[in-house]
Amino acid sequence: MPSKTKKSHLILAVSAAAALAVGSMLAGIRPQGWGLWAATANSAMGGHPTAPIDPSLVSSAESLSEAFQAVHHSIKNAVVNINIIKTMQGPIGNGIGPLNLPPGLQKMLPPGAFPLIPQQGQPSPAEKIYGTGSGLIISPKGYIVTNNHVVAGAQSIKVTLADGRVYKATVVGTDPKTDLAVVKINAPDLTYASFGNSHNMKVGDWVLAFGSPFGFKHTMTQGIISAKGRKNLDIIGAHNPELQGLTYQDYIQTDAAINPGNSGGPLVNMKGHVIGINCAIATNTGSFNGIGFAIPSSEVKYIAGQLIKHGKVVRGYLGVSIADVRHGQVRKVAESFHYKGRHGVLVEQVDPSTPAAHAGLRRGDIIIAFDGKKILSMNQLRDEVAMTHPGKKVTLRLFRNGKKLNLTFAVGTQPATLAQVEMGGGSMPGQTAHSGSLGIAVTAVTHNLARSYHMAAPHGVLIKTVNPNGVAASVGIRPGDVILSVQGHRVNSPAEFVKALHQVNLTKGIRLSLRSPNGVERFVFVQKSQ
Repeated sequence: MPSKTKKSHLILAVSAAAALAVGSMLAGIRPQGWGLWAATANSAMGGHPTAPIDPSLVSSAESLSEAFQAVHHSIKNAVVNINIIKTMQGPIGNGIGPLNLPPGLQKMLPPGAFPLIPQQGQPSPAEKIYGTGSGLIISPKGYIVTNNHVVAGAQSIKVTLADGRVYKATVVGTDPKTDLAVVKINAPDLTYASFGNSHNMKVGDWVLAFGSPFGFKHTMTQGIISAKGRKNLDIIGAHNPELQGLTYQDYIQTDAAINPGNSGGPLVNMKGHVIGINCAIATNTGSFNGIGFAIPSSEVKYIAGQLIKHGKVVRGYLGVSIADVRHGQVRKVAESFHYKGRHGVLVEQVDPSTPAAHAGLRRGDIIIAFDGKKILSMNQLRDEVAMTHPGKKVTLRLFRNGKKLNLTFAVGTQPATLAQVEMGGGSMPGQTAHSGSLGIAVTAVTHNLARSYHMAAPHGVLIKTVNPNGVAASVGIRPGDVILSVQGHRVNSPAEFVKALHQVNLTKGIRLSLRSPNGVERFVFVQKSQ
């Protein structure tokens, strides 16, 4: 019987966890004179003990154990357990995700043993739930950094220190876009952690994760850095759709065990320096599957500093959607604009009434430098813009129509949610058409459809069907996408779309501009093999 493959889900390592109840049994009482009896019995039966290990063979392993112990001793008093109480609406189940715990074990779990999320169904009265996560003391003044999802919506926050002291905490500030938060306690004689440089960490470096997995306070697990620069995971946006497109996610991946309750705890290098804050796991069970994620310390330091100083994070803003030129499909699109470089970012969308629009930035421009700094990737540009104070004048170096030029303008203030970003559109709809060469069927864009796609007016053609074996499907074009232009020529009806296709050579490749149902635009390069 074929087995079903479970899809791996990225979930916040949140949480609502508490210690598992553990029972114990008497294993028996060792009689007096055991050593003499055992020696006599073993001698009589002709047995012999296990062979001793040559100390020289295990010295390196023992040295590594001692190093782990030294890191634990250094950091343990800066790690805290965070317990929260919040009220949630809706039917509450026994936990999040397919944990598949045996009924007997489920009965052993106290309230809050796993993160509790309202399930689909009929509304029910508000209910108090209890959760636990982790945090890190970063200042002798009592500032503690943790994940936003640990404390978001909490009506009561209590912090337990490693020495058992318990304090009420208040929220200093939160930043949902990075899933970071800072809370504060008033307590004397605090041990606080030192940050390391996450940029200097390498894949394969040993790391230790600290926190309260499943409520087991002050737990340490070990592993290595499995990867760096994990982007586009959409962990935050999946849990808060209003933030899609506005989040900052550039994670360290580790195989050090991270479980529900580890959220907000530190990821530490072998020098005892914090190089990340644990935040999420990839799992199909609801618990550790070997892949965990941490927010790099370089980002944590900046965000925590902003929250402590201002209570919020104010970011710079351009108002564009961008893509990395160095990636295969985007590179082909860039080459269709006659750009031969291997760095920079392609501007795929310019939102109206934004600093980028006012500055004259256009779709198809390639940004190669920001305020004198060479731009290698979209994440670098996003970070550079975000950390630029709103109102500051900057210069963008661009490639446009085969030439390089500069645009100087003032950086704006990033909106709080995507709903605050105004989207634009065009003019007239048409009828229906098929393209066998692309393997798609298109139809007109109605006024109602335009509104659902965040368009000011109908524009482009809607893709109704896509041949799964066609050229369009091979580059990720999907039913529901709207084609806005073909090789730079705007199309406002199926007839215009067909005419535009007749004027290009698909065997040489063409550039399509698409708009997704969520209002995000992108370029796609389509080429039919000869």
